[in-house]
Amino acid sequence: TYCSLSEMGRYGYLRVYSGGMMTTAQLSARLIQLAEGCKLTAYWDKTGKRWTIGFGHTLTAKAGMIITQAQADELFAQDCAPLLQMVADKPVIEAAAFVDFGFNCGAEALRRLLAGEISLSSYGRTSGGVVLAGLSARRDLENALITASRERV
Repeated sequence: TYCSLSEMGRYGYLRVYSGGMMTTAQLSARLIQLAEGCKLTAYWDKTGKRWTIGFGHTLTAKAGMIITQAQADELFAQDCAPLLQMVADKPVIEAAAFVDFGFNCGAEALRRLLAGEISLSSYGRTSGGVVLAGLSARRDLENALITASRERV
């Protein structure tokens, strides 16, 4: 099965084709990059209250920071690597949805989700104490992908 994202609205939709196989890293990158976008100049995320750059990178982002597209891609790969390891035993579509969640909510939140301590229906839908439609839509998409993946197995 080959999965590709067609941009439609803010998050797009997933179409599944017969053919080659997309890896978890490839599919999760498409999901994340579609939701996050890429900014090569650091910006202050008012709701997250932190500096952000590239594809939602926050660890080393700081005021005035400017990076190249190659640097944004490298930061993105570094940010995704531990998340990909956490879901290496899952089917591609399910794993990609989990990586998208972990990228947005953090590795500890992903660990808790995988352990059943939190759920997509209630966690990661707010920023700065405010429910955001974009975050809710992202959690709904992740939940739909995980459910669809599990139904196919």
